[in-house]
Amino acid sequence: MTARPLQPLIRLDPGWLFLIAGMLVVACTVLIPAQRSLDNARWERDRAAAIERHRVERLERYAAYLDALSRGDESVLLSLAATQLNKLPEDRIPLDMPPEVSLTSASVFPTLEPDPLELPLRPERARQPSLLERLTIGNTSRLWLMAAGLLCIVWGLLPGTTRRASPLAAPIEEPLTQ
Repeated sequence: MTARPLQPLIRLDPGWLFLIAGMLVVACTVLIPAQRSLDNARWERDRAAAIERHRVERLERYAAYLDALSRGDESVLLSLAATQLNKLPEDRIPLDMPPEVSLTSASVFPTLEPDPLELPLRPERARQPSLLERLTIGNTSRLWLMAAGLLCIVWGLLPGTTRRASPLAAPIEEPLTQ
């Protein structure tokens, strides 16, 4: 019996390691800046929604005041007479008497305005960005990282080598002549 050389049960091609590493680098190069853009877009959306809510509340207050004025609501008319004409009914007295009547505003608009708008703050990064994050965000480093990842993918896709006996190493048989 001749002894056969032992064959490994599983043959691992090193090209797979390059392929996996290249795919991870390309995925990070694409996904990290996209996540940062998504966070920024969400912040801008929340900011625009807060501005819209403030504007809608303001319009609703003005519309309610105009509606009350057009209906002839007694409290609105009394308020207008008190602020604009400085006249009150005889059976009523003001709760707080301004020290100087000439310094008080006769405008009804400050009372109609909603509370001041509070915009959401831009989310701050709680930690320093990692080296990978800094590389994927930079313009030139991102291109180099993408090129390196694609090169690893191409290298990983190249066919593996196998050791075969070289035809030059085989003994040359001379033709039999008789």
